Amino acid sequence: MEAKVLLVKCPTKRETFGVRIQKMDDGDWWRTWAFKLNTAQAQNEGYDETQVQGNLNETEEYPGCPHCGTHGFVQCGKCKKISCWKHETSMVCPWCGNNMSNIVTATSKFDVTGGAF
Repeated sequence: MEAKVLLVKCPTKRETFGVRIQKMDDGDWWRTWAFKLNTAQAQNEGYDETQVQGNLNETEEYPGCPHCGTHGFVQCGKCKKISCWKHETSMVCPWCGNNMSNIVTATSKFDVTGGAF
C-alpha cells in the first residue's frame, strides 16, 4: 500500500491541514482522512514536499476539512497548491493571494507538488 499526506489550506479559517491519500488497486489516489496540522509539524514531516500525479478521489469515510467541514478542494493555477473549496465560482487562493475566477470542476488528473509555506 502506498500512502502520502497532502498539505491543504482552509481559506475560511486560514489554517493548514493534512489529507492522507492512498493509492488503490485502480491506480488512482483516494482521500481517506484529514487532520489538523500546523506549519511546523508539516515541515518536520516533509508534507510540504509531497508530490503526486493522478486523480484525487474521495472515499466514503473521508471526513472533509477539519476546520470548515467542506469536502471540495481546488488547485490554484498560479502556485499549484490545494485549498478547500465550497463550490464558489471565484475565490482568493489562501496560499498566494491569486484571484481565481471561473472555477470549474476538473475532470483531468492533478499534478500536485508541495512547496514553501
